[in-house]
Amino acid sequence: MEPCQFADKINEMHGDIKVLVSEFKAMNGSLRDTKLGYEKHENESKDYRNKVNIIWSAIHTAKWSILLLFGTGLIWKLLEMVSK
Repeated sequence: MEPCQFADKINEMHGDIKVLVSEFKAMNGSLRDTKLGYEKHENESKDYRNKVNIIWSAIHTAKWSILLLFGTGLIWKLLEMVSK
C-alpha cells in the first residue's frame, strides 16, 4: 500500500476547518444580535426615508416649475402685462 500523497493537504484542511469552527463558536450570538439591530434600524428608518422623499419631491417640483415659467417666457409676458 502506498502512502497517501494528499496527507499534507488533508492535515492543512483539517486545521483550517478547526479554526473556522472555533471562530463560529466564538461568534455564537453576535450574528443574531446584528440581525435584530438591522431589523430595528430598518423599521425606524422608514419614517426618515419618507421625509427625504417628500423633500426631494418638493425640490424637483419647484425646479420644474421655475424651469417652465422661465423657459416658456411666461414671467416676462406677465411683467409686460403688469407694466402696461
